[in-house]
Amino acid sequence: MATSTFGKQFSVKSEKAYDFVKEMTKEVTPTLKSDFKSNFAHEKDLKESLQRALK
Repeated sequence: MATSTFGKQFSVKSEKAYDFVKEMTKEVTPTLKSDFKSNFAHEKDLKESLQRALK
């Protein structure tokens, strides 16, 4: 089940409870690859900049 953090409390009307539970228990497609590598083209430059800054 996907988890979310809500900054505010909320309520679900009883007639919508089934739809809410159905939606919140859907399986989702993973967004990370198993190797956790980014698709960002600028990642190499960012990584190098961070490594230089942390030395």
